[in-house]
Amino acid sequence: MFYCIEGEFDIEFEDGLTHLCEGDLIIIPKGTMHRPVCKERVKCLLIEVEGTLNKDNTGGTYPK
Repeated sequence: MFYCIEGEFDIEFEDGLTHLCEGDLIIIPKGTMHRPVCKERVKCLLIEVEGTLNKDNTGGTYPK
């Protein structure tokens, strides 16, 4: 889940972009490939389930 507190940014998916502005919230289903894209400083709240894999918590073994 991403909640945009200040600023605006995009979430890139395999099939397009979703734009978020202050106060917007998006819940991304488990297993959906996504990437936040920020062109300026943004404050957002990110909530993910415990154990969510990323390159920082898998010793660099998580594929891109």
